[in-house]
Amino acid sequence: MSLMATIHGRRAYSLHLSGSRLANARRFDEANAKYEKALVYYEKALNLGLKNPKVMLAYAVLLLRRAQYDKAQDLMLQVEKNKSLTKEDRRQLRINYAICQWKRGRLDNAIQLMEEVAREFKNSTVYGSLGYMLVEKARETGDFERAEAFNMEAYEYDEEDAVTLDNLGQLYLAKGEREKAWKYFRQAHEQKSSQVDTLYYLGKMAYEDGRQEEARKYLEEALDNNYTALCTTTREQAEALLKEVEKEGEKGKGL
Repeated sequence: MSLMATIHGRRAYSLHLSGSRLANARRFDEANAKYEKALVYYEKALNLGLKNPKVMLAYAVLLLRRAQYDKAQDLMLQVEKNKSLTKEDRRQLRINYAICQWKRGRLDNAIQLMEEVAREFKNSTVYGSLGYMLVEKARETGDFERAEAFNMEAYEYDEEDAVTLDNLGQLYLAKGEREKAWKYFRQAHEQKSSQVDTLYYLGKMAYEDGRQEEARKYLEEALDNNYTALCTTTREQAEALLKEVEKEGEKGKGL
């Protein structure tokens, strides 16, 4: 690996971390500017022979967040061949690769890969990612037993994890158990008020229950926060639902 590849890789990684700090501080435009610069330097480093697995994995994650799934997959397959991978690097690679398969529409493959990881190791990322994948699969099949069991295990692991709480909210909403769903969405919101998926579903449920003003507040809050390709809902969904809420509100005023 050339010296310039190392220099560009370090620069990219530094910009990436800086972007994440800005995003956490809700300075989203500045964060995105840092991410864009990081992508340029990551690509320069890769073209010059970058081999550092940690930097390459960070690049792959940023590509996933930007919905560049094919490119992320190709990069992860390159990393897999690196003989200097640590056990921790290899585990993170497997987790990220499973997430990539999910986003590429290969849900069954993603679940299989993530379950292989879960048999050896579980943390909040594994619980949150696999938990959601199982909810998505349950929506397809109508069989929620497996998804519910795993997400309750995740809840026992960390009852304050916002992603797990949101997964449980989505699971019970899909099952038609609205009271339970609302409870878990509210708990998720208490733990992480900026989580856009939770805000969307709180808005959706409030709207369906006839509480237009409450729904509007949740959806506007969602739209004030940051969406990435790794969210389970989209900005377009929130925008479309907010339009419905506002239209309904206008009808009410007309009456």
